[in-house]
Amino acid sequence: MDENTGQTSYVIHSDEEPRRLDRQAAIYGTEDDLRHVGLGLADSVLDAGCGSGSAARLFASSRTAATVVGVDRNGAYIDYASREAARQDIGNVTFRVADVLALPFDDAAFDIVWSKHLLQWVRERDRALKQFVRVTRPGGRVVCANFDGFCLQQYPVDIQVQHDLEAWFSAAERELGFDNFIGRKLPSMFKAAGLTDIRVNIIPDKAFCGFGGDPERAWNWEVQWRSALPFSVKVFGGEERAETATTRILKRLNDPDVFFYTTLFYVEGRVPI
Repeated sequence: MDENTGQTSYVIHSDEEPRRLDRQAAIYGTEDDLRHVGLGLADSVLDAGCGSGSAARLFASSRTAATVVGVDRNGAYIDYASREAARQDIGNVTFRVADVLALPFDDAAFDIVWSKHLLQWVRERDRALKQFVRVTRPGGRVVCANFDGFCLQQYPVDIQVQHDLEAWFSAAERELGFDNFIGRKLPSMFKAAGLTDIRVNIIPDKAFCGFGGDPERAWNWEVQWRSALPFSVKVFGGEERAETATTRILKRLNDPDVFFYTTLFYVEGRVPI
């Protein structure tokens, strides 16, 4: 964790991570994010914790009169996002390195602040949400998409794999501040942050639901769990045990006879006028 900001370490970081995030976005598709963000023709939008920039580029390309800014703490992700925007000739999106706990923007700078799969990684998530509210204009909206119960619902249940998964996420919560049940908490968090007209939509998380065996989702699982191996060594008490647990988890996730289920929350609230 960053001692100065209170941010957590993103334990699945790797050189492949920006590309993985883009490919994961392709699994999700564009329909759900576009529908829930509800962009106007010329809105100003902040994508907070933009990662590879896939959502920011999507928003900008779908509304060419809009102004979109993506921020992330990781400079490598920002470089990737900027290159992809240039390659795709998207001129109404910019990217910059910034911390969501201290956003470098004036009050009321945006019509919409959006984040997806960010707040579960931020230990001081209430502080981040206050920043989202601060930089959103009165009458504007904050929209967050976060999963709930990631990687924990399987059927048929393998007791050993379930134990491995619960041990991993318990350690991530204890040591990193990771919250695997952030989705269900968002509505109350929005209310506590002073947002009004709170709306909640709950759908299956398309990237992390279904039977195993899909090649693209299998690649996504593999990269995530292999990237997290250094942390898994701490969780399971050694490299050999971590490798054994990771192999066991991946085999289960990719079993075509096993169904995994994760819930995805889209929560929005309006800044009072």
